[in-house]
Amino acid sequence: MVLILYHARITLFQNLVHAVTFMKKLSIKRITPDHDKLVELYKTEKNSRLKERYHALALMHELKSCYKVAKIMKRSDVTIQSWVKSFNTGGLPALVPSASPGRPSRLSMDQKEELKKDVLTHPRKLGCDFSNWKGKNVSEHVKNKFGVLLKVRQCQYLLHELGFTLQRPRYAFPKANRDDQEQFVQEIKKRSTISTQTI
Repeated sequence: MVLILYHARITLFQNLVHAVTFMKKLSIKRITPDHDKLVELYKTEKNSRLKERYHALALMHELKSCYKVAKIMKRSDVTIQSWVKSFNTGGLPALVPSASPGRPSRLSMDQKEELKKDVLTHPRKLGCDFSNWKGKNVSEHVKNKFGVLLKVRQCQYLLHELGFTLQRPRYAFPKANRDDQEQFVQEIKKRSTISTQTI
């Protein structure tokens, strides 16, 4: 029993030493892109996961240690090592994260394109009984047209994915006279100037 424990400890120690020496030896082998280019990529990249990987590689150029980079980035050594290995073997394309896990979209690409065309059209022209495309209305439209039930929040995400942003309607007063409004604003400004001077 003691012999088995002793052997297990030696094996564990050997593995640890091997891992540490391997970590020290791991470095960036590729010449391009260089440190400056990686920093530039890091600054301009919009995908947060890819941005983090560019940052890690730029730091690897400077610090030459997976352990130090992992500590700065609050990531595990193994994660930094895997990014360095991927970069060494496949270059920048190997750093692109795979599609995030999760439930696949409930609308096909064709249905999404059709929905995008619908949202670009005024709802009344499509026979809908509402006048703007908010999440609740999109949910109702998707249910009626495609037979797919999506919650309001899912529809809001879907609209964002299709390139739409939330815009509040601005009310216009048809009977208002712009010249009178401008004159009123100017009078208010004059009065406020006079009152501050008298104080």
